[in-house]
Amino acid sequence: SRSYLAPERDAGAQREAAALTLLAELLGGGTTSYLTERLQFESQKAVYTAAFYNGESLDDTDFTVLVVPADGVTLPEAEAAMDEAIESFLAKPIDTDALARIKMQIRASQIYARDDVGNLANVYGSALASGLTVQDVQDWPDVLGSITPDEIIAAAKSVFNLDHSVTGYLMKEKGDAS
Repeated sequence: SRSYLAPERDAGAQREAAALTLLAELLGGGTTSYLTERLQFESQKAVYTAAFYNGESLDDTDFTVLVVPADGVTLPEAEAAMDEAIESFLAKPIDTDALARIKMQIRASQIYARDDVGNLANVYGSALASGLTVQDVQDWPDVLGSITPDEIIAAAKSVFNLDHSVTGYLMKEKGDAS
């Protein structure tokens, strides 16, 4: 798992956070994501991959990428494969069909979320508690929908800085048979 220091979602200036939100989905947001395709299906170096970003924070937050190596793949090999996949992602144009699909999925989930008043109150409450405004919450779907592939790549390049990251390995204790 590697966590990069990332900017939070700021009141009145949500574009970079929106780009990072979409980046997390493109890179590691499910079975059709870039890391899944590259590391689980193509090279079979991982059994699980993901990317996470939550910009609702008072101060800087993190963008996390993780890889669970397949049998026979060491943690350093998995880390190297993750780094290569991220470099490859940054070197190619964004898949505009995948981006359009992700934007549509996010938009649909936001519409369905309005049916749950408890969830809706939580959305507004967490946003307000992190320094955002009611207008920011109302604008968020449109901001997400307007993000361009270039903005996503620019946000990725600004966040993927090893000098502002921490990498952790989760390992079994020696002698642990489970």
